[in-house]
Order: sequence, then C-alpha cells, then structure tokens
Amino acid sequence: MMAMPTFLRHRVPRSGPPRGATSLVVVMVMLFIVAMVAAYASRNLVFEQRTSANQYRGTLAFEAADAGVEWAITRLNDSRMDNACRPLAAAAIDPTTPQPSFRERYLAIDPTSGMITPVAGRLAGCVFDGSDWSCDCPESGNPNPTFVARGDGPYVAFWVRFSVPPNVRPGIVRVEVNGCTRNDADCLRFDRQSQFGDGLAAHNAQLVLRSALGSVPVAAVTARGSVGLVGGSPTLRITNDAPTGRGITVHAGATFNAPGAVLNTIPGTPAARSVLTADAGLALADLSPPLVPSTPANFGVDRMFQRVFGVWPATFAEATGVVVVPCAPCSAADVNQAVRMHPGHAVMLDGAGPLTIDADIGSATNPVAIVAGGSVRFGGAPVIVHGLVYSRAATWTTAGIGTIRGAAVAEGDLEAGGPLEVVHDSDLLTRLRVSTGTFVRSPGGWRDTAP
Repeated sequence: MMAMPTFLRHRVPRSGPPRGATSLVVVMVMLFIVAMVAAYASRNLVFEQRTSANQYRGTLAFEAADAGVEWAITRLNDSRMDNACRPLAAAAIDPTTPQPSFRERYLAIDPTSGMITPVAGRLAGCVFDGSDWSCDCPESGNPNPTFVARGDGPYVAFWVRFSVPPNVRPGIVRVEVNGCTRNDADCLRFDRQSQFGDGLAAHNAQLVLRSALGSVPVAAVTARGSVGLVGGSPTLRITNDAPTGRGITVHAGATFNAPGAVLNTIPGTPAARSVLTADAGLALADLSPPLVPSTPANFGVDRMFQRVFGVWPATFAEATGVVVVPCAPCSAADVNQAVRMHPGHAVMLDGAGPLTIDADIGSATNPVAIVAGGSVRFGGAPVIVHGLVYSRAATWTTAGIGTIRGAAVAEGDLEAGGPLEVVHDSDLLTRLRVSTGTFVRSPGGWRDTAP
C-alpha cells in the first residue's frame, strides 16, 4: 500500500505553556513601581503641606511680634490713654488725677541723669480678632484684652514688656515682644514653652529717646539778632547766677541795647561780662550763593532752629513726640491742653499769630518746650512759664507782665515791650532735655530672638 503524502498528513498541535504570563508579570511590576512612586509623591505632599503650615504659622507669629514692636513705639509717643490702650479725648481726661500716658505707665525717667527704668511687672498685650486689634494695658498682672472672634482664625496676639539693655546708657530702653498664633497666656508669657501647633516668635529692639531739645541754651536770653527795649523803659530782668554755670545772661548775634536792664550773674562777676554780643557763629546769615538743590541750610533762620533743636523745622514738626497746635492767635489754654493731653511732648504752635500767655504754663517738675510761630506776649496778671520758649518771629516783641524760668530764644530780634523776667534754670532745662522727645529705634538694635 502506498504511503500518504506528507503534505496531506494531519498535524496534531502539541501542548505548551499558557500565553500572557509574561505580560502579567510585567504589568504587576509596573503597577508596583507606580504604587511606589505614588506613595513617595504622597509622602512629599504631606511633608510640603506640613512645612507650608509651619511656615504660615511662623510668619503670622513673626509679623505679630514685629507689629508689637511698632505698636509699642507708637504708644510711647502717644497721648494719655485708658486701660484698653486707646488715646483719650480731652473731655475724657480726669482733671484731678489724669490717666497716665503709655510712657508714664511703663517707664520711669530720671530727671537728672536721663536713665530709663521700666516699671516692674507691667505688661501690655493685643490680639487680632479677625478685623481689628483689641489691646489691654493693665496696671498689674497679665494683659487680657477683650476678645470677640470675627471670622475665621488663627487669632494672632502679642505681649510687650520693657527691660534694661546691657551696657545701659541714659535715654535707652529695650522693648521685648512675644508673638503667638493664639491668644493664650501659656503661649505669650515670657517664660513660655513651645506648644504643639503654635507659631511662636520673639522680637526685641533698643529704643532711644530722641530729645526734643537738642542742646541746653547756656544763656538766659539767646537771640540770633539784637536784644533791646520797645517804648519807654519797661523793666527787663535777666538772671543766670547758678555757681555751676557760666553765668551768661544774654547771647546775641548782633547787639544788646537795653539801658536800665537788670542783669544778675554769678556773684563776683561784673554784669557787663555776662553779655556776649556780635557772635558771628550765632548770627547765621543766609548762604550766598545758595546750595543747589535748595536745602534748609540755605537759610539762617532754619540753621538757628537746627542749632537749638538738632533738626530742621519740618522734621521737628513731623516728629511723633511733638504736638502741633494749629492756632492763630494762640493762648495759654491751647498750650496747656496740649501739654495735659501729651505729657513728655514738645508743643509747636502752627501760625504766625502771637501767643498770649495769660495763665501759668508748666511747672518745676513738668517743664514745657514751646515753639511759637510768632511773638510771645503776656496777659494782664503776672504769669510764669516753666521751660523753653522759642519764637520764630522776625522780631519777637513782648508785652504784659511775665516770667520765663528756663530760657528764651529768639530766631530773630527780641524787643521787650513790657515787664519781662527771664531766669536761666539749668536743672529745669536738663529735666526738659532728658524727659521730652520722641522714642525711636536704635540703629542696629533690632533682633528677632529673645534677649
């Protein structure tokens, strides 16, 4: 029998391994890799979220502490205030026992040395309620500002205290501020411990009392121009007889022409020797040619102002430790109200109208620095001014009966037109220099750590 051809034979397929196993292994490996990548990415996302939350809370606390430093400086240069640290209007001030200013509440300034000592145990604090700040300036104990939450938190807060810096010098004090993302004494107190989830920050800065009086006048009467009398022979008495002083009664850039004036100087010194006239360093003429671009130094009157107060007139008027009173004319009531509302401030009267002093101003313990835009006159009854009186009038013409105990300075000429007595008081002027002015940051004195 013939054999069947090979191409006609039926082939039976042989069994082998199942197809797709390799693909399954590859897919599983890829899924494992994707899962690992997803887990790693999720881990990084959680880490970044926590880092962002920490940075957010830390930034809030940092800004709160920095705001506390600025708030403290502003309050030190503010008026009298209530226990909620809000400045008081004139009508709200108790006439018998006026509420203290922030400066008086927290600092004691030695009237002779100028050393600043913080009042022990006094703290102040504020909290942001979502729309505004609420503050508390208690006489003792921890701050506890009235707080009503508005909107979503966190409600950042800060506490403030003052301390004595190392290598202490007159006129310098340190402000310390703790900031926290919640209004809680455990987080804000100065011996605090870190709490879970809190944003904490500590700032401190050295502050300097920039005196309103740049230098103490050595003479009882100082004038850039001449000193003389007006009409008849009004009584003019000038005294500078402190044994520890130089005994200068009159210091003028031009002449002194006041026949009959009574000059009292250091015992044993001739009265004529107590008068300095024709002082070219005091006359201060306008610069010719003037500086370009124009500056206050071009004008002798501005340089005279800078000689006494240490700054140009415009800078003086912008200082937060100076009260600018718009009045023309002005009276003692205008000055006394400004002094009563703003202890430790100088008073600048904005206007060329005269200042009529018809009541006593200041006292031996609370002298006043007055800058008048025009002449300064006195009322009918004898009155006394304790402090420095500076007149920016081209010719300061006095009238009435009055006494200036401290010093009188004329930016131009001074002409006495009424019974006038000026008594140089170096102790009073020193008190004025060390306790009156504006608190400012000391350059290089800021730190974002606890001292």
